[in-house]
Amino acid sequence: MSDGAEQLLVSPLLDSREVAAYLKVSESTLSRWRADRKGPPFLRVGGITRYRIDAVEAWLAALSSDEHR
Repeated sequence: MSDGAEQLLVSPLLDSREVAAYLKVSESTLSRWRADRKGPPFLRVGGITRYRIDAVEAWLAALSSDEHR
């Protein structure tokens, strides 16, 4: 990289197993949340479900702020 070049920072993609462990829920709970459109936002990459960690954390923060209303 040259001096002064901007770096593109991308949130790493996690799979369902990693996100379920992070949230301390089962993979089946995470799957049910996806079907009900209640869980964290996700992407389909080649038919595989992936999550951006920053989107998962934003979803958690939104849940926390909803509880305080």
